[in-house]
Amino acid sequence: MAPSNTVHSAEELKISPWRGLPTPTRSVLADQVYELIKARLMDNLVEPGARLSIDGLSRDLGVSPTPIREALARLESDGLVAKRAHHGYTAAPLIDSRTFEELFKIRLLLEPASASWAAQVASGAQIREFQGLISAMREPLPGDSYESYRAFAAQDAAFHLALAVASGVHLMVETLERLRAHTQLYRLYYAAGLTRDTVAEHRRVLGAVKAHDEKGAAKAMTAHLLGSRNRLAVAISHEP
Repeated sequence: MAPSNTVHSAEELKISPWRGLPTPTRSVLADQVYELIKARLMDNLVEPGARLSIDGLSRDLGVSPTPIREALARLESDGLVAKRAHHGYTAAPLIDSRTFEELFKIRLLLEPASASWAAQVASGAQIREFQGLISAMREPLPGDSYESYRAFAAQDAAFHLALAVASGVHLMVETLERLRAHTQLYRLYYAAGLTRDTVAEHRRVLGAVKAHDEKGAAKAMTAHLLGSRNRLAVAISHEP
């Protein structure tokens, strides 16, 4: 056989370190496992401080340890589980009265400013996004478990975060994300009858933002946070 006359460049002769790797895809199984474990944590079916064994969860859920590890890492980011060296994962403690008060003090400092800034610069598209989130929150939510309130909790958090995004202050967005306020509060109080009042208060915030009323937006957000605090304080007063 005659030798090939094909000439390969040095670049062509290099073997890519990425060649042969599978195309990344979203892991549906990992998402399902995450939601299953999260629902039990949010419903307090797992005692705070209880150990979460990767092998035990793998057996109980009938899946490999890999999606369990991925789910627990996400839940640690959510603040719902804690990881300690040589001890593994445990269910995070419930929010206590001191942390509850501190959380609202911080939110009352940050979020009225976020709403005020959003009123200055929010675009028409962003205002329509706010309206869509509020409209979705008005849908009836049957049942009194986290599964029933999951969509409402997500929309509630999304409204507050969308205001921060609209403000154009990226550090505000990052700070509110780190607070994980809605995850912690809904873990205890999703059944505290928040829906109607929350939607009405969000609408007042939106009205001020839409009118570019900076002071009105800050005032409406302050009233909303104080209303939430007062409603939830009744629930936390019954905690041991």
